[in-house]
Amino acid sequence: MIWEIDDAPKAVEGLDENGRPDPAYAAALGLRTAPFGRRVLATVLELALALLLALPGMLVLVPIALDAVSGALDLDALFARDDLVWLIVGVSVSQALITAYTIVQLVLHGRKGVTFGKGLVGIRSINVRTLERPGFWRGAVVRYLLIGATFLVPIVGPVLVIAFSPLMDSERRGRGWLDLAAATWFVDVRAGLNPYDVKRMRIARKQFRTALHEEVAPLPSLATPTELHAPAEYVPTARFSGGVLGAHRTTGSGPTGAAPAAAASGGPLTAAPAPAPVPASAVVPTPAPTASPGAPGAAPVPATGMVTGMPFTPRADAAPVPPVAEAASAPAAAAISPVRAVLVLDSGERIEVRATTLIGRAPSPAAGEGAVQLARIDDETRSVSKTHLAIQIARRGAMAVDRASTNGSALVRDGVETMLLPGHPVELRTGDIVNFGDRSLRVEQL
Repeated sequence: MIWEIDDAPKAVEGLDENGRPDPAYAAALGLRTAPFGRRVLATVLELALALLLALPGMLVLVPIALDAVSGALDLDALFARDDLVWLIVGVSVSQALITAYTIVQLVLHGRKGVTFGKGLVGIRSINVRTLERPGFWRGAVVRYLLIGATFLVPIVGPVLVIAFSPLMDSERRGRGWLDLAAATWFVDVRAGLNPYDVKRMRIARKQFRTALHEEVAPLPSLATPTELHAPAEYVPTARFSGGVLGAHRTTGSGPTGAAPAAAASGGPLTAAPAPAPVPASAVVPTPAPTASPGAPGAAPVPATGMVTGMPFTPRADAAPVPPVAEAASAPAAAAISPVRAVLVLDSGERIEVRATTLIGRAPSPAAGEGAVQLARIDDETRSVSKTHLAIQIARRGAMAVDRASTNGSALVRDGVETMLLPGHPVELRTGDIVNFGDRSLRVEQL
């Protein structure tokens, strides 16, 4: 067995041509800069908690410090005090609490992008390049060391570096000198996207990459059927879409319509050009049949020809194939069918499945799919595809099929989430949850 290790550097999205973070990309994802006022409030809350933890030691050390300043400190009297042990305990407890508080702040900031104050006011810290956690050493330790260094210049240092430098950010993202050194950026998770919500972040990145997916030359899929024109015959066509290979019935207006071509490479499925005119030598005439003696006066059948290499015999008088049943006939067909399954959406709406049910923002059946139920889902985030999911009726229950959706579908059973492969049916059980895009449904009854 040969193991291959992919040591290529991870591609980072959202960088401009110079390798710098692009504010427009972050804004397109839905990330918003944390307001300056709430950042100040978060800092005040964290300092207040630190002072509260240091209170036992301060109650002990402040009187001693005042005596030392005034020159009235008597060391012999201090060590002879009966409550000396309690003084030492108070200072030690405060020191331990402050140390634990600082460590917890560092770990939470580096790995979760949150601290005590930022969590209360709805702010998160992320790496400005990757839009992920800032990292323990650079994002947290370096930042806190620099904050401590600013106090070497009392008052002026902290005010200039912490308070005023974020106001001088040319990108207007509130990134001060500390943020530039630590490569951090503070975002507002109340008004914008929470970058630590992995599912929503993944959907936002996919939506950005496929912003023109539905407007500019969409790929053929079960969610967006492609209309083809072919001869008025039942023509088997190979059609690849999201791993599904099947035969579809197409209709045309004439015997010499263009035959459909399979686009298995992922490109748009287009109609093949009409064949070049066939010379007369390539047409093999068929002798005209004579009238049967038993049928006097029968009209002779006109001669027909077969074109060499063509898979069917063109017939000028071929009757047109009746069109496939439209989706509008689905309710009438479903009304006479018994309820085979009951689905409950995350919004509380119920769907009674009586036949194959297509779920999406604007579901529509593919060519040749026949009568189906259509379940339109409201989704402001556009995480749900037009035709995202299909619930098919099986002999002993129902099957879920992802229709080559943009953001995928997943089955959750007994707390375990399994992604659905496009075009591969998965059996459903009562109590299963199906996540599709940013929405979900629960199988209530089968």
